[in-house]
Amino acid sequence: MKRMLIAVVVGLMTGLTSQAAEKPVKEYIAHADATDAPRVVLGGEVGNAAAACAARLRFAPFDSLPWLRADLTGEKVTESDDQWDHIMNRPFKDFSGDISGRFIEIMARDSRGDMVVHPAFKGLLDAVLKHQRPGGYLCASGVINWSKPIDYAGGGDMAKWGRMMPALWGNARLLCGLVETMRAFPSDTAIDRAARGLGDFYISMLPRFNDPQRVAEYNAAGSYAAGYVTCWFPAMEGLVKLGTLTGERKYRDAAATMAAFYKQFDTIPVDHAHGMLCNQVSLVLLYEATRDASYLGRVEKRWDELVTGGYVNPAGGILEKCKVKFGRDEGCAIVDWLRLNLVLGRVTGNTRYWAMAERTLHNHFLQNQTTKGGFGHRHVFCDDDGAYGFGRNIKESTWCCTYHGELGFINLRQHLLARSRDVLTCNFALDFTASDAIGTTTSLLRPGLKAGEVVRQRVSLAGQPATVVRVRWPLWADGVTAVDATDAALTLEAKDGWYATAQPVNEVEFIFTGGVYAEDRRCTRLSHGPQPGKPFVMGYGPKLLAAEGRTAAVPATWPVTLDKLKAQGLEPFPAVFRCKDCCFVVGKSAGGSDSNNTKENKH
Repeated sequence: MKRMLIAVVVGLMTGLTSQAAEKPVKEYIAHADATDAPRVVLGGEVGNAAAACAARLRFAPFDSLPWLRADLTGEKVTESDDQWDHIMNRPFKDFSGDISGRFIEIMARDSRGDMVVHPAFKGLLDAVLKHQRPGGYLCASGVINWSKPIDYAGGGDMAKWGRMMPALWGNARLLCGLVETMRAFPSDTAIDRAARGLGDFYISMLPRFNDPQRVAEYNAAGSYAAGYVTCWFPAMEGLVKLGTLTGERKYRDAAATMAAFYKQFDTIPVDHAHGMLCNQVSLVLLYEATRDASYLGRVEKRWDELVTGGYVNPAGGILEKCKVKFGRDEGCAIVDWLRLNLVLGRVTGNTRYWAMAERTLHNHFLQNQTTKGGFGHRHVFCDDDGAYGFGRNIKESTWCCTYHGELGFINLRQHLLARSRDVLTCNFALDFTASDAIGTTTSLLRPGLKAGEVVRQRVSLAGQPATVVRVRWPLWADGVTAVDATDAALTLEAKDGWYATAQPVNEVEFIFTGGVYAEDRRCTRLSHGPQPGKPFVMGYGPKLLAAEGRTAAVPATWPVTLDKLKAQGLEPFPAVFRCKDCCFVVGKSAGGSDSNNTKENKH
């Protein structure tokens, strides 16, 4: 029987941890981002990575208010604005609201109602209010005549990207930021007006950019960083969130109108994975808001196409261009794939989405983190069947990926735990502590104690009333058992890929058993082991096994132990591989055509 593997935890800094939540949809929408939401601290490898990312946002260039607001003002920040190798390089000012909007969003969501969450936060909001155009949009270079044809000249030269599409992309990210600021600071009437004004701008643009008579014009703009398909439709995300928060149906209806028009453009491959995945997240949010199953159906179909088609690599990530073969990944796209799987897991309860989120987190996401803590573009080794390894070269994208990295950790923390009346669900085997009005819940991992044990996860309720505790049966585990604080066996009940204690408990330790497993390059478990002569991947627990260099030796026998694989250079994705060439596909020939296209560099 085939089981899709979903590998987890891979280290970038030296640590990371995660959390998950599964609440009824109405409860989640009402409280997920409120200041009374659980306070979550990630631990272990994932926690270290999250802390490093948060700390990165306190240093240059993110400590400069002029640098952050330049896509609102057009101002010259320093003499190094145009020097790509300088830390204060300030590119993409024409993508108005892109950097500023991303920064506003993550600070609002991390603020818990405290405006001093970052020294630049208040000043950046003031810049939005000061520079918003009468039509409701923002554009650093001045007023735009939106009735004119799209001003995209084509080609790889960024100077030819025009003004319209970059401004639409940036304003879409800014709308998400303003909505989250409204949520965090509900008494701020100025921000409320600004967010509604930007939402009204998009409503006013529907006849212009949803016109069936202008499809040829839209297609001519392409689908890369300043293309119509990439830059117009991501506004759906902010619009549906604005409609849900304000209760004003016009914003949700605008998003639905855009979603209907988007359907004819929503194809793969596409030149911009980040934009496409933002749109898929938007469709799930529309499903939550409307309960129209067609939105969810579109996304689940796309998920299948991405995984079975090889666009999602065995490490659980996706490349900058949504293609099977491309020479570079992008932190933004990896995070969008992570957050799409988190939201799909929440709304459907289907364990395959939680499993994919776990794989992405521990393998590709962590391997994209830079030594400074930010995220960016890493060289990827590809052959005709897709990605098979990562290169040592990685460049932080201060204009997009580091913000989205923080957004990934924010989304992860929100999705660690879910409470119902009598059940506490823990979606991931990770180290974390979560505190809310009910009490503190702690999840602590430790290595297996006996042969066949991969890891143990102790969940403690710290004085809370006893409750049933439920965990997911990960696809990397052969089984799940449990013991109490005295190491006495506890009875578990299995249903739909989840294990729950038969009785309410205050503390329980889940034991995940298993060993080294094999998969094909499409994330499908090979129940009888590798097939002779065919490349494959291996994993242990949530991590894939990787080797330094571009090739790895095939095990002489199967099944094989982790110790034997370590002896031949294969290890569960270690943090040190972030700065080395490494491969995770075993049995691939040393030859083959690599994709090394790394010229373009936006979003």
